[in-house]
Amino acid sequence: MTNYIGSLRYDPYGRKRKSKAFRKPKAIVSKSTEAYVPTHQPPRLIKDYPSASLQPPQKTASDDQSWRAEASKNFTVAPAYNKGAYQVITRENVKHIGK
Repeated sequence: MTNYIGSLRYDPYGRKRKSKAFRKPKAIVSKSTEAYVPTHQPPRLIKDYPSASLQPPQKTASDDQSWRAEASKNFTVAPAYNKGAYQVITRENVKHIGK
């Protein structure tokens, strides 16, 4: 058996392919050189929204994150018993971790 792997003259089963030179050539479609210009523009259904500015946002009074430090003092993070995930536990229940 001859190895024809990678050959364009033979198919994967070793049979010789027919020459494409004897096939009827495809019809040539002439392309117009003029650019298409639509006769009317359809109405825009989508509103134009302005882009976001490139400036960083201004700090406001509502951006104060100091309450988070106080709130996190009441909780601790620990792995659940015999599991890989972590859980948030209140300070009162720390003695029950792993039970």
